[in-house]
Amino acid sequence: MNEMFSARIDEIELNESAAIIVEQADDEITAVIASVVGVHFQVSADQALKLSRALAVAAENAKKFRVTD
Repeated sequence: MNEMFSARIDEIELNESAAIIVEQADDEITAVIASVVGVHFQVSADQALKLSRALAVAAENAKKFRVTD
């Protein structure tokens, strides 16, 4: 018998009034854009991996243009 898994994976604060929250319940992954008006959407595991890869590539590209102090 499989046990259920449910957890808030992470909350990434964008600014004082907005955040992205990632939650998981078994094989369902929910991303929430929380602000004055919240947006909820579910993604598959494959979509989540594709999204994380796209964010990682964008972050690496952005680092090339970041001005260091």
